[in-house]
Amino acid sequence: MRKWIVGALALLVVIIYFFSTSSSAVRVETATVGQRDLMITVQEQGRTRARLPYTVTAPVNAYMQRTALIEGHRVEQGQALVELSLLAEDNRAEASYRANLQAAEARRRVAEASLTEAESTLARSRNEADRRERLYLDRLIGSEELELYRQAVQAAESRQQSARSSLAAAQAEIESARARLMGRGDNNESEGNLTLTAPVSGTVLRVHERGDRAVSAGTALFEISDGDALELVVDLLTQDAVRVSAGDEILISGWGSSEVLRGVVDYVEPQAFTKFSALGVEEQRVNVVGSLIQNHPSLGAGYRIEAAIVVARHEQTLAVPASALFRRNEQWHVFTVADGRASLREVRIGDRNREYAQVLDGLQPGTEVIIFPSDLVIDGAEVSAANI
Repeated sequence: MRKWIVGALALLVVIIYFFSTSSSAVRVETATVGQRDLMITVQEQGRTRARLPYTVTAPVNAYMQRTALIEGHRVEQGQALVELSLLAEDNRAEASYRANLQAAEARRRVAEASLTEAESTLARSRNEADRRERLYLDRLIGSEELELYRQAVQAAESRQQSARSSLAAAQAEIESARARLMGRGDNNESEGNLTLTAPVSGTVLRVHERGDRAVSAGTALFEISDGDALELVVDLLTQDAVRVSAGDEILISGWGSSEVLRGVVDYVEPQAFTKFSALGVEEQRVNVVGSLIQNHPSLGAGYRIEAAIVVARHEQTLAVPASALFRRNEQWHVFTVADGRASLREVRIGDRNREYAQVLDGLQPGTEVIIFPSDLVIDGAEVSAANI
């Protein structure tokens, strides 16, 4: 019995000694600094939108018939969208505009005839003046007669200039009359009716008016995408946007599929705007607009996306995990591990992403660094490292 008690006490002493000695070492996780490809991105949420959509408006005051179109319908260029019934006042106005156009065309024909006559008269006057010039040099006529023919040339030139001005004025009147008729005559199927057609092939993005009511000239009726082309809009903080340039690659994710689509930056808008974050912080942001290189039939306008804009690439550069870095005395530092002890080391880093940072100075390949160092890790502390 006594031997069992002595043995138990000895075992207890060994266990206490083991835990007291082992607990002095801080357990840490480490990673190895090495060469790797590093891609630097600016990440932010964005959205898709139709590229240069067409807004179809009512060209005149009219009564809009009921339309069967709904959002999402596909239309082809020239396809009838809706029929408008011109109001009585518009029919009278159209008749007046057409009469004005006919009168302007008649005045143009008169001006063209006058110009032709003036040019012919000018050519004849110049020929006569040239002959009189030679006769004057041969002393066959006097200077008074030569001056008379010279004046005739000047008068003919003035009449030609006047005819040209009259023709230009008549042409301007025609353009003005045609502008008043714009949108009225080309699509008419019958007197008093106007059929609006799709200007391009694409998808109906929005139906502003369903019909069965009078609409004013200029009222937006439909919005149609131009060939279903999409563009990306990502609003970035201005301090991030300065790193983005036209032609940078965009990686699109988080749009509802595991597939990562590719795009390219077209331009950065020159004007920033103020936006409040979810925490109420005032931010200056700017829109970055890009194009999709590869589209997807399930992706439509107005969809939310996650965009990662590639601003730099480094091939096989020395990199350290970003979780190992921390700031001290306004400099970046890491804890390295050598011979079971932590060593504080200042490092200089370049570009960084969420996972890794480029090492410019302070570390060598193969160095073990502590990731997520706790407050227990200090310079020279004994550590128990587990490399991951």
